[in-house]
Amino acid sequence: MISSAIHLDSRLSCAAALVRQGSRLADVGTDHALLPAALVEGGVCPSAIASDIRPGPAERARMTVESTGLSGRIQVRLGGGLSVLSPGEADDIVIAGMGGENIASILEEAPWVKNERYHLILQPMSRPEILRRFLRENGFSLLREPAVRDGKRLYTVLLAVYDPAASVPGAPGEDVRDYVGKVDPSDREGVAYLKRQAGRLLKQAAGLELSERMAGREQAVRLRELAAAILSYMGGDADRR
Repeated sequence: MISSAIHLDSRLSCAAALVRQGSRLADVGTDHALLPAALVEGGVCPSAIASDIRPGPAERARMTVESTGLSGRIQVRLGGGLSVLSPGEADDIVIAGMGGENIASILEEAPWVKNERYHLILQPMSRPEILRRFLRENGFSLLREPAVRDGKRLYTVLLAVYDPAASVPGAPGEDVRDYVGKVDPSDREGVAYLKRQAGRLLKQAAGLELSERMAGREQAVRLRELAAAILSYMGGDADRR
């Protein structure tokens, strides 16, 4: 629990809960800098770097930092991805509120994050399977992945660390692990999240089955197999949960 007057929504609260006590924080795509302000003000992080690629959000971040009296402990930087950081400047790196493919691209462009010293806290708004696939194919291990509800939508927050010995890369391409990650199938929100993942795949499969192309029908079969594997991961009949 963060002892701060700054209100975080459920997504950011979930991300904040995964940040290590005493770590130096980097918040990429910070927007209003609410997360770093809450963590520094609450005594979790001694310092933070808040960055955004857009001048408007970066200016809003500066306003938050100044209004909370944290200018001496939070730096606001304008720039894209992890280009604003030097290796070793932060311990815990948060990248939240972007598509999974965008987060994967940001990590790919910063090979220095392939170091066990960093904890990556990643919150994809869409295409989480792309991010999970990137992580497993590049030597990262998922430590935790709580599911969180934000309004009518469900998301997960991934806690990943570089650990090639513990990671299970498997074969390239689609894998059921890319859809279930480390989501807890016994958790209420985790069950709801997994059911939506399976439902999304089944909906895509239904659309592809209308295609006259053989490739589309073959992809539909694969999507139905993935959906069935998700339900199997959940323990069979998800409706009984």
